Amino acid sequence: MEAVISIIAPIFFLILIGFLSIRYSFLPQAAIPGLSRFVLYLALPALIFIKLSSMELKEVLHFDYLAVYAASGLATFFITVLLSWRLLKSGLVDAGVRGVGATMSNSAFIGFPVLLQFFDYPLTQAFVMSLMVENIILLPVCLIFIETVLGKSESNGKSLFMVVLKRISTNPLLIALVAGLVFSVFELSLPSFIGKGFDLLAAAASSVALIVIGGSLVGVTIKGQWAPILLVAIGKLVLFPVIVTLLLLLTPTMPNELKIAVVIFASVSMFSSYPIVCGEYGSRSFCASTLLITTVLSFFTLSVLLRFFV
Repeated sequence: MEAVISIIAPIFFLILIGFLSIRYSFLPQAAIPGLSRFVLYLALPALIFIKLSSMELKEVLHFDYLAVYAASGLATFFITVLLSWRLLKSGLVDAGVRGVGATMSNSAFIGFPVLLQFFDYPLTQAFVMSLMVENIILLPVCLIFIETVLGKSESNGKSLFMVVLKRISTNPLLIALVAGLVFSVFELSLPSFIGKGFDLLAAAASSVALIVIGGSLVGVTIKGQWAPILLVAIGKLVLFPVIVTLLLLLTPTMPNELKIAVVIFASVSMFSSYPIVCGEYGSRSFCASTLLITTVLSFFTLSVLLRFFV
């Protein structure tokens, strides 16, 4: 219990600072969109690029782990999209945004620290594979789905393929994913001063993202949004780990520590940049509220999960 508190408390502290900074005008509310774009176009792409480009893929791959995590994430995304579209009668863009929230875990800022607390040694292999699946498979599929829906609505007789291709090719997150993968596969490296500059940008990603989340909560109301918020929270904290657990029954040869790790990564709340990434689709307030509520709920679900594994 104390380990979970020590991990989640700093996150809420930064969210609180962001909220108070905007609420009492230490920062102008007009600064939030600019800070969001800083994270989305600079800090977060730098973080993704550094993580991927530094991976030695051949040494960490475990096919069963990758397959279980990827299949569970994709199933969670499309089930959430379907439920949002059919049951809540939302548009496909909004349904896609909710699917992102149910699918993308906060592996770097919550999942890995929980793993470090649970095991006596750093299970870096599981962390690296989780990042690979999230950054190479899950996030691109989620964004491509949303971009395709938007591209279809914007095509107006133009080639749908060209409209979607333009949107995807200019998405900074997807550009960073492709670049990081290329650098990793071909073992390329950046000049030292550029690498250090990217390190500085990446270091700002989590803290600025949490400040933006807190600032985005000023004036936010969740009245009338409880159904979609609960759908995303249940999808992230219940559906995703349940699907992972069921698929693990098909992998009897996977090491037990990797099984525990993949369940933990599936069980944490969504990534802290959720309101920033999906804020581009007009859902920043909804995403911020959902992130806050899901992170609070994850405190209890993680506590139960970790006690079950002990």
